Amino acid sequence: RADEAKVEQKLKVEAGQVELEVATFSLREALERGVVMVREPAAKKGVRLSLELAPEVDLVAGDERRLRQGVDNLLSNAVKFTPGGGCIDVASSQVNGEVQVSVTDTGPGIAPEDHERIFEEFQQTNVGVQQREGTGLGLALSKRLVELHGGRIWVESEPGHGSRFVFTLPAKEADHAR
Repeated sequence: RADEAKVEQKLKVEAGQVELEVATFSLREALERGVVMVREPAAKKGVRLSLELAPEVDLVAGDERRLRQGVDNLLSNAVKFTPGGGCIDVASSQVNGEVQVSVTDTGPGIAPEDHERIFEEFQQTNVGVQQREGTGLGLALSKRLVELHGGRIWVESEPGHGSRFVFTLPAKEADHAR
């Protein structure tokens, strides 16, 4: 069912049917709620979660529900791919007039040739296919939702050294022209 909802959501986004409900919200609280959501499955695997939020990053303008969906996809993937004893670090910062959010894990890492491909629909790495769960839509959906907000998303990773997924959003002060 969750996979069907993801496919339906992805189709709506692609068809331009997603209307963002933009409002000012606390990114700090949204990230805290996201971490709470994955705390139990992470604990069951013996994966440590940490949250490091920059004090200057809090209020942003955007569709909170949609952005939380993107964050939840990143966190769920991090829990799925991080082995027991590993850790996941969620952080926010302000860099060059943008808000930056990162989810860093100690999972298997991603080969450089897969860095772009994993953000396309129905694309998974070999490790992702071996997990036998998911549709390959989560990252594509996260990418589209971040881009709809005027942001960017990318991964920094290499095999055997975990992954760091980063997305940006325009800082609220810079967003007043919209």
